[in-house]
Amino acid sequence: MTQAEYLITNECFELNGKIYDCSHAIKRDIKMILQEAETSHKDSFDKLYNRDSLKAHKVRIFLDEEGKPVFGMIIYRIVYKVGGVKREACGGYYPFWRDLLCPHFFQESICW
Repeated sequence: MTQAEYLITNECFELNGKIYDCSHAIKRDIKMILQEAETSHKDSFDKLYNRDSLKAHKVRIFLDEEGKPVFGMIIYRIVYKVGGVKREACGGYYPFWRDLLCPHFFQESICW
C-alpha cells in the first residue's frame, strides 16, 4: 500500500480527475477534535488557539496496488492566537466508498 497527500478545497479533493467528498468526515473530525480539547485541556486550548480557525487542510490517502484509494485521514490546521503560527491535528482513518470519504463507526482516532 502506498500513500499520497492532496490539498482539500471546498471539503473535497481531486485524484486522477475524480472529485472526492470529505464533508461528512470533516464534520465528524472537527466535532471530535474540539470535544477532545474540551475534555483534556480546555484552559490551555482556549488560551493558545483560535478555535474558529480549525480547518481541513489536506488528506493523506492510502492507495491499493492499482492506485485506488482505500483509506484516508484528514490533516487539519489550527492557528495560534499569538504570532499566527499554525499547528496540525489529524482526524480519524476513514474508508472510501464511491466518491466519499465515509466515517467509519468502529475506527476513530485523532491526534495533536
